[in-house]
Amino acid sequence: MFIISMRMDNLKWVLRKLKPYLPLVFISILGSLIESAGATGVTLLVKGVIDDVFILRDHDKLTKTIFLILAVASLMQGGFFISKYFISIASEKTLRDIRMDIYQKLLRVRYTFFVKNKGGDIISRVVSDVEKVRQIFVSYIPTLLREPFVGVALFGVLLYKDVLLTVLLAVTLPLMSFTVKFFGSKKGKHLRRTQEGTADLTQTLSQTLQGIENIKVFLAEGNLVKAFRKFNETIYRSSVKAEVYISANTVINYMSGYIVVAGVLFYGGYRIIHGYMTPGDFISYMTALFMVQSPLLSTQRALMEFKGNLSVVNRLRELLNVEEEHSGGVEFQGLKRYIKFQNTGVIMDGKEILRGINLSIHRGERLGIVGHTGSGKSTLVKVIPRLIDYSGSVRIDGTELRDFELRSLRGRIGMATQDTFLLNTTVRENMLIAKPDATDGEIWEALRLALCDFVEKMDRGLDSVVGERGYSLSGGERQRLSIARLFLKNPEIVILDEATSALDMNTEKRLLRNIFEFFEGKTMLIVAHRLSNVIECERIVVMKDGRLVEEGNFYTLIEKKGEFFRIFKEGKVV
Repeated sequence: MFIISMRMDNLKWVLRKLKPYLPLVFISILGSLIESAGATGVTLLVKGVIDDVFILRDHDKLTKTIFLILAVASLMQGGFFISKYFISIASEKTLRDIRMDIYQKLLRVRYTFFVKNKGGDIISRVVSDVEKVRQIFVSYIPTLLREPFVGVALFGVLLYKDVLLTVLLAVTLPLMSFTVKFFGSKKGKHLRRTQEGTADLTQTLSQTLQGIENIKVFLAEGNLVKAFRKFNETIYRSSVKAEVYISANTVINYMSGYIVVAGVLFYGGYRIIHGYMTPGDFISYMTALFMVQSPLLSTQRALMEFKGNLSVVNRLRELLNVEEEHSGGVEFQGLKRYIKFQNTGVIMDGKEILRGINLSIHRGERLGIVGHTGSGKSTLVKVIPRLIDYSGSVRIDGTELRDFELRSLRGRIGMATQDTFLLNTTVRENMLIAKPDATDGEIWEALRLALCDFVEKMDRGLDSVVGERGYSLSGGERQRLSIARLFLKNPEIVILDEATSALDMNTEKRLLRNIFEFFEGKTMLIVAHRLSNVIECERIVVMKDGRLVEEGNFYTLIEKKGEFFRIFKEGKVV
C-alpha cells in the first residue's frame, strides 16, 4: 500500500511540474485527435478500394478514393506532427525547470549536506536520474497522450465493422494490464538498483580523478579497481535484468498479437466463404486491426516504462526536499564591537566536534587559532559565516548569528582555506567571483598583493584558463590566487584557514606581510599551520578535542608551558 501511495505521489509530482505548460499539452491532445480521425478515415476508405475498385473496377471511384486516402493520410500525419511537437516543447521546458530547480536547490542547502552525502550520489541524481525523468517527459508522456486516442478511434472502427469479434478480442486487454503491472514493477526495482550502483561508481570515479597522484604513489590501483568492479557489476546485473523483463514483455505482447491475427484470419475467411462479409469489409477490419496494434503496444510499453521510471522520480524529489539554509531577517550592517561565543557546540553525524566554547573576538582584532588536527579549529571559524549549525549562542554586537540575513552576513566575510576553489575558466572569471564589477586594474592589484606574478607569465594573462580545479597551476599558485580574491573583495571579517599551507616559508612570510598591512584594522581569524602565522597575532587561542584550553599572546602561552608550548616544541602548528 505504501509503494502504491509513493507511486501516486511521484505521478502527481510529475503532473505538477507539467502544469505550467498545460496549454501546450492541450494543443498536443488536439493533434492526437486529428491523427485519430485520419487513422479512422484510412481504415474506412480501404473498404471502397477493395469492393468498388478491385472487384467492381470502377475507375471514377479509384481516382476519388486515392485522392481521399492521400488527404486523410496528410491529415493524420499533420495531427501527429502537432501532437509530437507541442508535447516535446512542454516536456523540454519542464525538464529545463527541473534542472534549474535542482541546481538552485544545491546552492541553497546547508553546508553539512555536502559533508554527509557522497558527491558521486549527488552528481548521479543530477545527471543520470534527470535523464531517466527526461525519458518520462520526452518519450512516455507524449506516447500516452497520443497513442490511446488513435487506439480508441481504431477500436471504434473495429466495433463498427464487427461487434462480436471485437468483443472477443477485447478479452486480451486484461492480459496487457497484467503485463504492465508485473513487468513495470520488476523493471522499476532493478532500475533503482542500477541508479544506486551508478551513484557509487560515479563517486569512485570522482575520487580517482581527484586523487590520481596519491593513488599511483601508494599503489592503490588494486583497491580502487576492486571497488569499481563491484559497482560496475551491480549496474551490469541490474541493467541486464531490467532489459530481460522489457524483452519478455515485448515477446508476450507480439505473440499475443500473432495469435489474435491468426484467429481473425480464420474467422474472417470463414465469414467471407459463407457470404456473411465482403472482402472489402474484411480488409478494412484487418487494416484497422493492424493499425490498432501499434498504438496499443506503444501505450502498453510506455505505461510499463513510465511506471518503472517513476521510482527514479522519488530520488529527485528527495534531493529537492532537502532542508535549506535558514536565513534570518536582520540585515548585517557590519561588525561594530565584538563576536561572542557563549557555550557554543557543534554536533555532526552524532559526533561532538565543538563543546562549551566561550570566546569573545573584538572588532579589529587579529586572532590566531592553533591546535592539532581534529581539534575543531576549522569548524570554529566556519560557524561565523553560518556554514555550520551550532548549539548555544553566537552573537555579533548582541544580535544572535542565526537572526542575520545570510547574504548580507556573508557579503562582509572573506574566507580562504587550504582547499582552494577554482572554476575551469579564466583567471579573470575566477577573480570576479569575489567582486563581479571589478576592473582589470583592481584585479591586477589584488594579484600583485597575493604575489601572483605567475599570471603575467601565462600566455593570455587574465584570459588564461586555469584548468579543472586549477590543475594547470601548482598548489602554491592556486592558494595565492584564492587569497587574491580576498584582497579584491576586501571584507570586514577575514578568515584564513591554513590558506598558505602549500607555500614555502619565504613566500608565506612575504604574503602574510601584505595581508597584515592590507587588512590592518580588520577583524582577522587565522587558523595556523606554522608558528610564523600567529606570532604577530594580538591573541592566540589553543584548541584541543573541541574545547578552548588556552589563550593569550605568543609569549605568555610559551611561559605557561601548556598545550601551546608542547606544540611549539614540535616546531610547528599542525
